[in-house]
Amino acid sequence: MTGDRREDAAVIEPGPVLARSTIDAAGIDALLDAIRRAGYRVVGPTVRDRAVVVDDIESVDDLPAGWGDEQDGGTYRLRRRDDRALFGWAVGAHSWKPYLFPPRVTLWSAERGPDGLRIDPAEPDGAPPLAFFGVRSCDLHAIAVQDRVFLGGDHPDPHYARRRSGLLIV
Repeated sequence: MTGDRREDAAVIEPGPVLARSTIDAAGIDALLDAIRRAGYRVVGPTVRDRAVVVDDIESVDDLPAGWGDEQDGGTYRLRRRDDRALFGWAVGAHSWKPYLFPPRVTLWSAERGPDGLRIDPAEPDGAPPLAFFGVRSCDLHAIAVQDRVFLGGDHPDPHYARRRSGLLIV
């Protein structure tokens, strides 16, 4: 992996599976380190407040190893598994949406001075591009819906487009 980032989103169609392999914990750590060295902020599943949530992750130790969940009508509870599976839970309590479409964005600011009101457009946030780690198929489909809504049509959302353009999904 190099430090270069693609600025446009690419869709890779799945092809036939020619070989399967497993990556161990050291390999995941090396992958996460390479993604961060390439300039990305890595977010993925982790355990916080008795739930699997999406948050910043630094290493394999931040992933929900050995945790599963029990869900039923109005019930969500973490439980310990008999193994150390990193992705042994169904669906977490949080989604990826706030990272691509935050609930608050500064659109402009204003300042009153001796010459009247000066309105300044918001500066790009300057945050590093995002890398989503551990995204499930249902989440990929949800992101595709967001893309159609916020990027499609005659009036795409520029804030969503900026965050989405550099997104790396693992």
